[in-house]
Amino acid sequence: MKTIVYLLLILCTVRFGYSQRTVAKDWVIVPGNRVGPIKGQTSEKDLVRIFGQKNVRQADIEIGEGETEPGTILFPDDQTKTAFVFWRDTTTRESPKTVSIRNKGTLWKTNKGITIETSLMAIEELNGKPFTLMGFDWDYGGTIVDCNGGRLIELGSNGQAKTLVLRLTPSNSLRLLPEYQSVSGESDFTSDNVAMKKLNPRVYEMIVSLR
Repeated sequence: MKTIVYLLLILCTVRFGYSQRTVAKDWVIVPGNRVGPIKGQTSEKDLVRIFGQKNVRQADIEIGEGETEPGTILFPDDQTKTAFVFWRDTTTRESPKTVSIRNKGTLWKTNKGITIETSLMAIEELNGKPFTLMGFDWDYGGTIVDCNGGRLIELGSNGQAKTLVLRLTPSNSLRLLPEYQSVSGESDFTSDNVAMKKLNPRVYEMIVSLR
């Protein structure tokens, strides 16, 4: 009897270990629902259990305009896996409100294939029509504000709650062109704007909201 119980414990341990390794290698983002294994009720303790203590670090994270917010960095030493988690409750560090992805070469991508460095033209094709984004050259420059009734409803449209924020910027060399100045500043532009098409900016940050 003891032998059977012992074998069952080993089997459960192996299965649990395999399950945890599988979960920890999930890099798919479903806006509003999950960022890999991270969901709306996940806690920092859960992140440690899933990813390991060495891959979970508390920090004050930059959020723009010189401000920071307390959060948790996943895989701070591996840019292909890094994610920035912001909490609804920063004391208990439970219930993520948003997760930000910022690094080139990241493994994280949405269920529709959007990731860091995805181009304006590729996003427009996925959306099925032109979308609206803010002008460049300020802290929130290049942020998509409306999918204009397209397929990417996670970007927000006609009162639809936004669950994915995408921020785009052109390459450094293209910022020297006059077209860059023509679509800079705190104004809105459509993705089919001639200057926008020429610059074809790419995603530099993805911010995912979790419910």
